[in-house]
Amino acid sequence: MSFKSMVTALTAQNATETTKTLIDTITVPQGVSRLVGVGAHVHAKGLTTLETVSGIIELESDDMAPWGGTQSFLLPMQNPLTSGTAAMNPYIHPANIPVTPGSHIKFSTTLDMVLTITPSVRGQLTFE
Repeated sequence: MSFKSMVTALTAQNATETTKTLIDTITVPQGVSRLVGVGAHVHAKGLTTLETVSGIIELESDDMAPWGGTQSFLLPMQNPLTSGTAAMNPYIHPANIPVTPGSHIKFSTTLDMVLTITPSVRGQLTFE
């Protein structure tokens, strides 16, 4: 059993909206058959102690037969204890979703509330 991990580009979220933002599109690598882990890192310099960062991760594919529609995961919530940079605890959601090598997965996030800063998001997908 071997694992392949893919990481997206770091993409700015729109801080003034709570709409879905496409972070990146990942091509499923050759030699894998399942998506076994999903995670995201949020970089948010300048948060106040009164702002919570939370939201959802959405994965979609237009060219993968076994996909079964949008897959959604919670974005781990962060409550800053002091003003400054949020330190999002890394969390990889376990998954067991069939994938087709060479197909594409759109990685998007939606934040739950408007923030005073513009956070950036990076996604991680782990395949087996």
